Amino acid sequence: MTRFPIAARDLARAAYLVGSLVVLLEVVLPVIAFISTAQSITWPNAITVTLLALGMAPLVLLLWTGPTRRHRLGALIALAAGIVLGIVLSPLTAAVMLAVEGTVCFLLGFEVVDDAARRRRAGPRTSSLILGELASSRMTQINTAALVAFGWLFNAMLHNHGAALPLGAVMVVQNTPLNAYFSRHPSTWLVVKTCPRTWRTLCVYALQLAALYLICGAVAVFGPEPTLAHFGNDVAFVVTTASSAALAAVLMEWRWPLLDWKSEREVIRHPRKYVPALVACMLSTACWALTR
Repeated sequence: MTRFPIAARDLARAAYLVGSLVVLLEVVLPVIAFISTAQSITWPNAITVTLLALGMAPLVLLLWTGPTRRHRLGALIALAAGIVLGIVLSPLTAAVMLAVEGTVCFLLGFEVVDDAARRRRAGPRTSSLILGELASSRMTQINTAALVAFGWLFNAMLHNHGAALPLGAVMVVQNTPLNAYFSRHPSTWLVVKTCPRTWRTLCVYALQLAALYLICGAVAVFGPEPTLAHFGNDVAFVVTTASSAALAAVLMEWRWPLLDWKSEREVIRHPRKYVPALVACMLSTACWALTR
């Protein structure tokens, strides 16, 4: 941020604003549209979803790219307080609280660090690509935790509206840093591609990715309130979602990797990031309909 002749707080506010607009377009509007197609959505529910997402956006961005541990810890405590308040009182109360916290974060303009200051730290050595990525990349850690939290809240909202379909498991597989792992690491993909038994490495990665999505999906689906009436259907839905998303992601990385990028943001923002979640949603919904 020091490269630009603009105050750091102004640049931070601009980053918070862009992040909020992205959340509005990619999270709020699709969720409202989905609920509207299932049943008529009320204004309080629409306001709750909007405030919840827009309030969490600056806090998640600060948690991801905060300059100091104090900033990141404060963002984590604020997010945890909002989630606990939503469980104890009501989602609307939590949404209002998170909206106030996000507004305060925007007005104060807490600095966020750039790519050079946010380089990947060397984590513990491990033979697992998934565990190594989770251990060394803060972006992947925050993205995974945020998706599980969003999936948990979305599934709880669906339960409150009487919907039985556990779509919270679909949200956790929208993990672009893991789905596009080899595109983000061209040197690793070159080594995997030139070494013998490439298929074995890809199969191991797919199994590990499916296992991670299975754990995250189980937390998102069974965390709010396990329903014994259709417990078997929920398990089948989570397993189908995790396996199909992992398979779709690995197939895309094998056949159509993105290697001609200049910035990693081009991989993260590419429209193909929605393919694993869409494939998982279609297959798991079909499996849900057949097993009921």
